Amino acid sequence: MPPENLAAAAINAAPGSRYERKKEDILNTAASLINRNGLRDTTLAVVAAELGMNLKSLRYYFTRKEELACAAFLRSVELHEELIASSRDIDDFDERIRHFIASYFALKGRVRRGQQPPFVHFGDIRSLADERRTKAGNRYVDFFRGTRSLLDCPGLAMPAAQKNAAAHFLVSQLLWSVIWTQPYETEDFDRVAERFTDLLLNGIAARPVTIPAPPGEMHNAFEDPDRLSQNAFLRTATHLINDLGYRGATVEKISSELNVTKGAFYHHNETREELVSACFDRTFEIIREAQDSAMRTPADGLTRTILAASSLVSRQMLPEGALLRTSALTAVGFELREELQHRMGRTTMRFADMLNDGLLDGSVRPSDIRIASEMITAAINSAQELQNWVREARADNAAELYLTPLLYGLGAARDRTRAPRA
Repeated sequence: MPPENLAAAAINAAPGSRYERKKEDILNTAASLINRNGLRDTTLAVVAAELGMNLKSLRYYFTRKEELACAAFLRSVELHEELIASSRDIDDFDERIRHFIASYFALKGRVRRGQQPPFVHFGDIRSLADERRTKAGNRYVDFFRGTRSLLDCPGLAMPAAQKNAAAHFLVSQLLWSVIWTQPYETEDFDRVAERFTDLLLNGIAARPVTIPAPPGEMHNAFEDPDRLSQNAFLRTATHLINDLGYRGATVEKISSELNVTKGAFYHHNETREELVSACFDRTFEIIREAQDSAMRTPADGLTRTILAASSLVSRQMLPEGALLRTSALTAVGFELREELQHRMGRTTMRFADMLNDGLLDGSVRPSDIRIASEMITAAINSAQELQNWVREARADNAAELYLTPLLYGLGAARDRTRAPRA
């Protein structure tokens, strides 16, 4: 490189330089747009228009959308790792988790008040392509490991599988809070953080409850010998969208997985957006059926809640039984997205009703039922990824691994008598 170009590059890269400030503006804007519109609709042209730049100027900083999105995800990981680092030096486990959650909500408050730039949420990270997905994914693994390190505390002994499950539970609950905190006033974040922390540390159960084992040969219930049926398409599409994101679950891949032609796909679904909507219909129906079955059981509110939640977590271990993750909501238009979010809210409200029954009959511990119901939905939604973090997780043990922190808190290992095995 000629000397004059080297000098220009040095000036551009200097901390606080005009180049770096503009790059930060681009990253902040991209984070906000990805959170609002999803990765699919956050193109370089959209980011440029939001900033009042022309596309050619923006490409001076980021040549491709994948490069920009990856940079935004990496910066978000770094921000979360700072929260972990600030909490890890606290020896007392309860105080460590309390500080971690309080710091996270303080961060959210600063962003809400405009005192700090927004950070991109992680729901769309699997939609990155090629090496960018690998790079961001590897850093996300680092974030998971850092979160797991918060569970390394004196007097808190957990088997490796339970620790990994608890770490995934904590990460998933933290990320799901992005959804349920939206209606709260920023001034209430401190109180909300305290109630959320109370549930994370102490769970929902007022007394021990047995987590039921799933029925034997569970996968038989989901098998469909007709690969041309609509259910087969929905089941396969759900599995691929969960694993590869909306962009990765192409018509070609869905058709190839079923060993059918693209024409067969379009016979059942005119567009992929229509397919996503149908996959959500299937997911909501499955959740409602699990809730209906639990509500018909003559039992207390806690038992009914755990019956529904455990059956849904268990089936998430099987590709053919998986439910569509809510991250797929960014693949549909705003109007349909609002409708689907409203329907998801109704399933969560029904869990709140079950918990209220338990509160009245004494089986559920006095706590914030609204937040607790969101935590149940979060656990069910995120269980689909449990096997990525806990290799020992199977359909027959997933519910016990993953729902123990929900029932008795992250620190349940301090008193194993509170967490009976199924």
